Amino acid sequence: MHRNYNKTLMKRHLRAVSALLFVLLLAVTACQKQRPSSQQAASVSEYATDAAAGDGVQRMYDYHFQDTLSLRGHQYIYSIDRHAVDSLPRVKDVDGLVYADNAYHLSIRCDGQTLLNRHFTKGSFASYLSEDMLRNGILDGMVYDASVDAELAFAISVSLPQTDMLEPLLLRVDRSGGISIERDQRSENDFDDL
Repeated sequence: MHRNYNKTLMKRHLRAVSALLFVLLLAVTACQKQRPSSQQAASVSEYATDAAAGDGVQRMYDYHFQDTLSLRGHQYIYSIDRHAVDSLPRVKDVDGLVYADNAYHLSIRCDGQTLLNRHFTKGSFASYLSEDMLRNGILDGMVYDASVDAELAFAISVSLPQTDMLEPLLLRVDRSGGISIERDQRSENDFDDL
């Protein structure tokens, strides 16, 4: 009887574990189905060749991000949009691959009022970039940088496509919507505590 009791407990335990694993599998599958397709594609590569265009040009995927911030008693809503622009000069890497450059649109609202609504291209930052980066780089990054005190700041990157060679910039936006741009001179050590 003791042996049968152990077998019965073992069967119940296995059924419970199997049911739990099945529920976890369903949850993981459901989460994956809800992920936006752009995130799925970006996890493989941020670049794609537009087969419809038939030109072999590498283009970064379109990107949209929006967030809300509360800073110094004010509510800010900002959105960042990126898209490849075929009318901008193209860039060729050392392997001969051709890349379309990008444009970013930054929109900021403060307490319900438009603070900034502006497009940026690599040319917007030309006076802060080296000749090599102007000729061979693309505008490939813009993110809110919470580490900069006293104003809204966005980290900008212009880089050689699909490399870690970049020139970082900082775009600051003041309370009246004015902007200032500077080279980001911070080192990686400055971000260790963030």
